[in-house]
Amino acid sequence: MATYTEKRRKRSWYPILGFAIFAGLGAGLIAFAKPVEKIDNYWAVAEISTEESSIVSEVIDYDFGTKSRRGIYRDVPDLIEEQIISVESPSAPADWTIYCGFNCDNGELRIRIGDPNATITGNHRYELKYSLKTISDLSNSLVNWNAIGTGWDHPIDAAQIQVISSFELENPKCKVIKLFDEEPCDITQIAPDHLFVQIDGLRSSQGVNIQAELGQTIGNLPKFIEPPNAPEAGRDLSFIFVGLIAIGATLLGGTISVWVLRLLGRDKVRAGSAVDAAFDEGQGRVSRADTGKLSELVTLSFNPPEGVTSYQGGILLEESVTEDHKTAWLLERAISGEIDLTEDNGSRVLIDKFSQRSPGALDTIFNGREKVELGEYDKAFTSGWKKLEDDLNAWMWESNLWSFSRTKAIGWLATPLAFGVFVWGGFATHTGPSRVFNLWSVIAAIIFGSLIAVCYRAWELAVRTTKGTGLWIQIEGFRKFLSKSEAKHVESAAENGVLREYTAWAVSLGEAGAWKRAFKQSSRLNYDGDLASDDYLLDDYLFASYAFNSSYDVRTTQYSPSSNDSGWSGDFGGGFDGGGGGGGGGGGSW
Repeated sequence: MATYTEKRRKRSWYPILGFAIFAGLGAGLIAFAKPVEKIDNYWAVAEISTEESSIVSEVIDYDFGTKSRRGIYRDVPDLIEEQIISVESPSAPADWTIYCGFNCDNGELRIRIGDPNATITGNHRYELKYSLKTISDLSNSLVNWNAIGTGWDHPIDAAQIQVISSFELENPKCKVIKLFDEEPCDITQIAPDHLFVQIDGLRSSQGVNIQAELGQTIGNLPKFIEPPNAPEAGRDLSFIFVGLIAIGATLLGGTISVWVLRLLGRDKVRAGSAVDAAFDEGQGRVSRADTGKLSELVTLSFNPPEGVTSYQGGILLEESVTEDHKTAWLLERAISGEIDLTEDNGSRVLIDKFSQRSPGALDTIFNGREKVELGEYDKAFTSGWKKLEDDLNAWMWESNLWSFSRTKAIGWLATPLAFGVFVWGGFATHTGPSRVFNLWSVIAAIIFGSLIAVCYRAWELAVRTTKGTGLWIQIEGFRKFLSKSEAKHVESAAENGVLREYTAWAVSLGEAGAWKRAFKQSSRLNYDGDLASDDYLLDDYLFASYAFNSSYDVRTTQYSPSSNDSGWSGDFGGGFDGGGGGGGGGGGSW
């Protein structure tokens, strides 16, 4: 049977998975909604020979997104109609016409490709081939090629640029050109006569310039690297993969964070036998162990451990203060006779049995009154309930059962950080290149997932002392007994005068449902009229029936009717909660 901690760990993955799906949906929607018109891939080759003109081949994979367009246009400086060799498209209309471009006076020729009477959407490939005289200067042995011009008005996800030559290409240089700036880029010399450049993520109005010196003549032109396969024509569905990657990255971050938290939060345990570990006995060395390993030392226990109350046991198991623990504390006050938990005119009420009290949670709850009605908002009760939580947290921090226990603050700190990283990730996805894998978006998702895991698993960092671990082993054994309890166990507890105590433990350890089922299975303890002859059993029955509903009662007493809290329903169910060079230009769609 899984331990309480193992069950809690399993439950914690649900919100982590939920936030991962939320991050995936967010990333996918941002990728879907962002202006998607772009160039998926730009492939270009310049062939430099002994001829005056150089041959340029371009393969442009243009993504129109959901916008209806007729085709693309291409502006090439210094190009004349006679130099156009071919214009083709395997998936879109490839009719082309030429006319003067936006820089007509400087010889800017615009090639318009497409059918004016038909529109297209999604991905389409365009293949152009032409010659230019301005790329190479044979008299000065220079190459200066604007392989991608700054006139493109949409981003380019990836580009492959090659220069092949019948000369040796010496001192090659590559520059990414902006309107008012430039920066170097990597260039690979595959062979003395073959240059290759790979660039990812060019923004609109960014271009690429290649320069080199021409050396000795080699002879025939080398073979160039072929362009990548054309994307599937039609709507780009990459936003789906963007979302899936975000989900995976978030879960990866969460998994890494959980592993680290569990490693750091291993409890201290006394080496030796199971008895030595459970009762912190012997002189064995102290080691660190995860609760998964410690669960092997747990055996079924029919009695709670000595020296610890039900609410303290619940806190030791949970490693934080919950509504269940505060409710168990209140039940113990009723068991001790400090208060009465009873009914008055159909409503459950708390009755103060002490006329005068020292300052504390109960004093604040009653606020000078003799009776507090549960189930309706009560300001004084809410204040006292909050003070009780503070008191129990203080006990946890100051007890000798943990060497470190202030984990809640870590979870609180992680919450705004996770929100900030989520915003950053959305911004990175929106402003980054329109491609499936965006490095900064993935990094943001990993960090987001790790912080979400901290929010829900910061309690792992609480390190129990050897004494705390020993009590955990005993309490976990008693919790297992409560979870498997039957009618005979409830009846035995009643006969031994510990039914109320066990009921408080069941509430605190989250096993009120199992204890209630065992209670209902008992023909002796279910009220049928004959029970009234036994005052003690009748009191036990009434106490248990009140206890099983107490968490709902105290929760509704804390919140005003205007609160957005939906409350809980029915019985108790758990308390927690460039310049120069030839070529260049640009293009776009029409």
